[in-house]
Amino acid sequence: MKLLTDAQIQRFIADGYLSFMPEVDPNLHTAIDEKLRSATEREFPAGNNILSRVPEIWHVLRSPNIRGALTSLLGPNYYVHPHRAIHTSRPVEDKSVSYEATHNAPPMGKGSMAGSGWHQDAQSPLSRARHHTPKYLIAFYFPHDTPELMGPTRFQAGSYLYSEPHQPNSVVLPDHVNGGTFILLHFDMVHAGWPNRTERARYMIKIVFTRTEYPETATWHNQSAEWQLPDERVTELNLDPAWEYVWHWMRGEEQKRMNGGLNFAALNDLDEEQRMQAVYHEARDSDIAELVTQLLGLADQGMHERRKAKNKEGQAIPRDHVIGRERRWNERAIVFDDAAYALGSSGARAVEPLLPLLEHDDPWVRINAVFALGEIGPNARAVVPAMANLLRDPHQQVVRQTLDAIASIGENMDPALDAIEQLFMSSNPAWQDAEVMRGWTGENQVRLNAAFALLNGINYDNDHERMETILESTLQDPNGYVPAVAVEALTRLGTTSGHAAAIRYLQDRRWDDTLLGGVRSY
Repeated sequence: MKLLTDAQIQRFIADGYLSFMPEVDPNLHTAIDEKLRSATEREFPAGNNILSRVPEIWHVLRSPNIRGALTSLLGPNYYVHPHRAIHTSRPVEDKSVSYEATHNAPPMGKGSMAGSGWHQDAQSPLSRARHHTPKYLIAFYFPHDTPELMGPTRFQAGSYLYSEPHQPNSVVLPDHVNGGTFILLHFDMVHAGWPNRTERARYMIKIVFTRTEYPETATWHNQSAEWQLPDERVTELNLDPAWEYVWHWMRGEEQKRMNGGLNFAALNDLDEEQRMQAVYHEARDSDIAELVTQLLGLADQGMHERRKAKNKEGQAIPRDHVIGRERRWNERAIVFDDAAYALGSSGARAVEPLLPLLEHDDPWVRINAVFALGEIGPNARAVVPAMANLLRDPHQQVVRQTLDAIASIGENMDPALDAIEQLFMSSNPAWQDAEVMRGWTGENQVRLNAAFALLNGINYDNDHERMETILESTLQDPNGYVPAVAVEALTRLGTTSGHAAAIRYLQDRRWDDTLLGGVRSY
């Protein structure tokens, strides 16, 4: 395994991406490309099952430099998220048209599965928080040569810290992507598809990775304790206060820079440099009190309810209707009030001031407060019992964010296990409506977040025996994401009974991919 260097980590923090050539036989990429095309064009849509349909991709993910990069950025216990997607860019009809690299939403070829408008990815199946620190990564794996004419994915360097896509800047549109290239990005990077002006379809596989524990020390080849601006970077903005914070966070340290008085007016602003200066300013006790007051000011606006789009008949449909810059609950990914990000990066001193907000009448206040506590991490372990009370909240949005916050803290999870088990054992009639066009419900995401909380919890001194019992009970959950995470957690527990349950689940679902339908069906 080849860990990253300080310079590579600093480059990732500033630009939000790194590019690798996996250390595998180059012929493997050709084999993957051929199998991927055959499976996609002759069979059914593989979706999340693409790594099972083309298992050779796992050789790429397990290659020494890719494992080393993932370990360096997410810690040794990172997890390959069960969501993955095939992104295709099919040839456009008019191949004479060209666009500036910054152009928003150029027309794509018919049948393409890649959005060409600038966007930050949604979580799957439903939304989760946007984090400034590397808790989720995405990889763009190109199994074949992809020149610019063929439509490589473009992205904006450093944009993972943006609250939303702005006027494009720092755009990376590769002239040529060599077959096998593996681009690793912060999950929240702004990116977009690009038209394919060749005669052959372009394939790319998106794979998601998640951190399962709060960093205690650097997990790369770290030689210096001090943050240093990269000698060369692509991003045009200087978001250095945030970058320095992320560096120290990844080293298991709490450290902010004192840079004058905290500019409250810059919070939630579109000027990202000023915004990051404010969020990552070292907060004094008086600043923390004012930040808490700002969260209290979010009450009575109904921001915990998403704003749905309407169809031609004026009926609400399970799709978000975005109006302006408002920060509210949605089913793509949630950007919280900047006061929550500032409090979440203020460490242990912010825990006690945030605690009363967990009992506030307004759900959006509770959601922002519990998010901030989750960002504080293990230093908020003492308030997990109070957070566990929110797992009985009538609002699935509150429950979902609380589960993710408990997962981020990791420690002292035992007081929450009764409520977590109940979320799996009982069904809430109010959480059964489809939240997105693909049909996923709030309860689907509640249970997935609960499974992730247990996966994170096994890294700490929690009641593993009780967790194993709960995890085994989830293996028949109708949401396939849940048993996928549960199998991983049972395997990591390492008990004989946990391994047996995981293996039995996988044996029951074994699929013979050597059969060829009507040609050789048995």
